[in-house]
Amino acid sequence: MKASLRAIFLSFLIVMVMGLGTYSRAQDATAEKPAAQAQAAPPAGMKLVPEDLTADLNLSFYSQYIWRGYQLSKDSLVVFPQLTVGYKGFAVTTWVDLDTRYKASPGKKKFNLQETDVITTYSNSIKPLKLNYTLGWILYDYQPTKNQEVFVTLGLDNILNPTLSVYQQIETGQATYVQLGVAHSFPVYKEWTLDMAATASYMHNTSTNDISAFHDGNISAGLKIPLNKYLSIKPNIQWSFPLSSSASEEIKKGSLDGHQNNFIYGGIILDCAI
Repeated sequence: MKASLRAIFLSFLIVMVMGLGTYSRAQDATAEKPAAQAQAAPPAGMKLVPEDLTADLNLSFYSQYIWRGYQLSKDSLVVFPQLTVGYKGFAVTTWVDLDTRYKASPGKKKFNLQETDVITTYSNSIKPLKLNYTLGWILYDYQPTKNQEVFVTLGLDNILNPTLSVYQQIETGQATYVQLGVAHSFPVYKEWTLDMAATASYMHNTSTNDISAFHDGNISAGLKIPLNKYLSIKPNIQWSFPLSSSASEEIKKGSLDGHQNNFIYGGIILDCAI
């Protein structure tokens, strides 16, 4: 990795830590479930919706689709609808990539479905240790190809909320992706928060692109604005960059642009949680 990129990345982490000297952690208020609008009242003691059932609908409009450092869209608006339903620690998520003009398919100008992902997870915590964990499986459907991964994420519930995630590819060869992240929300105004995060990754892949090196870093900042107890909007900006010379060349080859490995991109995230 170039010295300038390393210095900027480390400086960002240091600034986050120093800024937490006046730490006042902002937590998202748990949204209450809307009252059931039934034609007739349920029997006494019976609930229409299980108490631990949750749902989240997320709709993101982004200037680019960047995944693990790779540029997967170019010169088009991308839309990411996502629906998550959870119950007692278990969750199922469906995520979709809609590209308004996919560059790999010349002439297409309408919305094109490029990818559909299905993620199943189980999450829990060990409260005395302030440790949380998630076990998961991902199906990537790229139309027409597919891939699968299993993963585990460990996190600490403290000032920087550090997380360590390990993803293992299991369908189209052996590949491992390890990501370390930190995140913090700073109160701004009433319930508004400035959400900042940084990640660094390592990739070991000898099946397709033959790389074993520090891979990509990502820095993000977003202003989360609650509209009511269910809805929020967040303008967000991100910077993705390689962490090593090997990753620099690999990301160039794997991106649509073909010669770029640094990407500044952003968008607007709409979220509805019940």
